[in-house]
Amino acid sequence: MSDKPRVAGSTTIAPEVIETIIKMTASETKGVNRIYSNSSNPGVKLKIEDHIVNADVYVILDHRQNTLKVGKKLQHDISRAISESIGMQAGSINIHVEDFDFPAAENKQ
Repeated sequence: MSDKPRVAGSTTIAPEVIETIIKMTASETKGVNRIYSNSSNPGVKLKIEDHIVNADVYVILDHRQNTLKVGKKLQHDISRAISESIGMQAGSINIHVEDFDFPAAENKQ
């Protein structure tokens, strides 16, 4: 039986891939209606140092949700996704609630 030689090398993850993973994770979290973004804010801002991912995530929540619980759940879920999906360590995961979604006012006649 012959052993195959090990190949040395490295794998790099583009920051855009990490942003996508974070956005997908946030979108799947109960209470998050969407990622907040506009021309000056992409919705997720990353800082990566020594394989540690620090992120600022900007969200719009459903108005019926407990803001603190959703924020903590987002931090937990995003940290886990970073660890499990790309094998990097999560540092500071800062959640910024930019707004709440309220149902459209009903027309009363």
